Amino acid sequence: MPENQFYVEVNAVQKNHDLERICGDKFLTRRINEENRIIVVLSDGMGHGVKASMLSTLTATMALNFTEEHKEVHKIADLIMNTLPVCSERQMSYSTFTIVDIEIDGETRILEYDNPQTVILRKNKSFDPGWRSIVLDSERNSGKELRTCTYTHKKEDRIVICSDGVVQSGMGSNKLPFGWGQDNHVAYIEELASHDPTISRSSLPPRL
Repeated sequence: MPENQFYVEVNAVQKNHDLERICGDKFLTRRINEENRIIVVLSDGMGHGVKASMLSTLTATMALNFTEEHKEVHKIADLIMNTLPVCSERQMSYSTFTIVDIEIDGETRILEYDNPQTVILRKNKSFDPGWRSIVLDSERNSGKELRTCTYTHKKEDRIVICSDGVVQSGMGSNKLPFGWGQDNHVAYIEELASHDPTISRSSLPPRL
């Protein structure tokens, strides 16, 4: 394939909370052929099971549609947070999200709210695309912080997104009292990619 032509593969792996038949995370993707774009969204709803699934599905659907419409990142976040229902127990609306917007012949844009930081691999090593913080100043969401970046992708780059169920895995155990953690998550992905540079998208996610 010529250097300036790209083929983007997308894959998701999910694991339900113990004894739950429904996953509280929602993963959506959409290919926009007329714009040569692919949008990927991961959302994690508060709690688990049906309640979490409803929150994450609502969040992911809004994030996907607003991103397709080229809305500004702070506007996307405000619209999502203002629409979510308020939890009767905690008196708050809460659902995390990560949005990856890939222009196949151009740039990649990522927006995150409260999910573990996206891991971007370039030449099988973690790559810093120049993350920056956005602090919302709207009345309802003042002070809430998002992470975002825009960078020019290269062939064989990998983007790995996850919810906190990955980095918190094992929390409270003797071996991992504070959970697996972001550093171990990044090191694991780098090791897999280094040992097998052609590893498939389905084999890269951690099996926890």
